[in-house]
Amino acid sequence: MIDVIVGMAVDIAMLKTAFGNSLKVGPVAQVDAQKGYRIRLGGGEEKPVLSNWYPHPETGKTSVPLKVNQIVGMLNPTGDPRKGLLIRGGYSNENSSPNADMDANVFKDAGVEVTIAGGALVISAGGTTVRISGSGLDVDGGHIKNDGVAVDKTHRHTEVVHGGDTSGVPVGG
Repeated sequence: MIDVIVGMAVDIAMLKTAFGNSLKVGPVAQVDAQKGYRIRLGGGEEKPVLSNWYPHPETGKTSVPLKVNQIVGMLNPTGDPRKGLLIRGGYSNENSSPNADMDANVFKDAGVEVTIAGGALVISAGGTTVRISGSGLDVDGGHIKNDGVAVDKTHRHTEVVHGGDTSGVPVGG
């Protein structure tokens, strides 16, 4: 009977440890493009206690449906899956990160890529790229229209006269 009680005590201690380790919270301490992130779990500046490497999670204020083969975690604090949480867990070989630059935020989905890095916003879709930065607005590929009128390199005006007069409306406008 003593063996049964000791065995149960060991099982309870192991369950307490497993449950205590099931959710850890802390600040990001180290960042690596390949390995992911290490979380500081305690210790001081000189000797921090760090977690193992965790894969990159997807983040941002977006509505991005989960994809097949994407890694997720399930947290059921009460033990009832009906009251659980699904946590985006990161990337896999089948669902790889669109970004290796740890100083950039990249969103890539549905044929569109948005990159925020180095003080610039770059949007690429279907062969057209728009870049907004401190130096201005650049558009490569595609066309630019305002109210259906081209304002790109094909933009032409009618009734053009030299001097201080005003030209006519743009062609097509």
